[in-house]
Amino acid sequence: MTTTVILNPAAGRGLAGRRRNAIEAALRDHAIEYEIVTTHARGGATELAIQAIQRGTERVVAVGGDGTINEVVNGIIDSRTGNKVALGIIPLGTGSDFVKSLPGVHPRDIAGAVQRLANNHTQAIDVGRIRVTAGRLTLQRCFINGLGMGLDAAVAVESLKIKWLRGFAVYLISVFKALATYRPGPMTVRFDGQRVSRQLFFASVGNGRCQGGGFWMTPDAKLDDGLLDLCIVDTMPISRALRKIPLLMRGVHTNEPEVTMARARRIEVTCPTPIPVATDGEVIATAAQRVEVEVLPRAVQLVV
Repeated sequence: MTTTVILNPAAGRGLAGRRRNAIEAALRDHAIEYEIVTTHARGGATELAIQAIQRGTERVVAVGGDGTINEVVNGIIDSRTGNKVALGIIPLGTGSDFVKSLPGVHPRDIAGAVQRLANNHTQAIDVGRIRVTAGRLTLQRCFINGLGMGLDAAVAVESLKIKWLRGFAVYLISVFKALATYRPGPMTVRFDGQRVSRQLFFASVGNGRCQGGGFWMTPDAKLDDGLLDLCIVDTMPISRALRKIPLLMRGVHTNEPEVTMARARRIEVTCPTPIPVATDGEVIATAAQRVEVEVLPRAVQLVV
């Protein structure tokens, strides 16, 4: 099997770049024939994945965090190869939320990740596709783990400003900063024939279970059920919101009165007051007015 390893050296505040030698040594120890290429700019992993697939690679391995995985997934989908090209992951990101939905997979575990590549067991999983309208601009892309609209996307915006921390602390501080500055507005969420229209903190969509560096927004989500999980949270006083944070961290918020949980194949969000939008931890719009979401069932073959 031909394998292309796409390494984002900036992932995990530079951790991925520092572990390159260890990754290559583990690949050689398992007799995996590989080509390794590195990203140099945002969006670079998508282009590198497309180029590798055009050269005939059968497996693309993302080394980095959720943003790197997202870019590689978009490259696989954009190449129109569907689930013919396998996706491998060596999780070395700041949050590495996506792999928390995979049993027995741990962030920063290079040995375990390379062992999975050697075993080459795969599972077909779903992918989400979104279309974002912001003014006259329209953006379309896919996500593998989660989509945030509103306050949770504002948290992603704040996290990008913090350069002096790593891991969950980045996101926890970002939550407090976003709560202090974000001004929620009215949002209308339509999903599979249902409608919620009121002032919301956020509407979060999950293919995976965990987002934001350790918040289990959609704790019952499944990667291969052909559905996306939806978590809608009403606006509330900041003092009450702070008391809800520990519930989100444990995934036990689903029965709270301010929370609406659902599953859907298609979701549409409109908002007269523009909102930020983030996919897989990466901010893709800061003033979106309309977001359309749909599931692509079993669109990617994931090495598990």
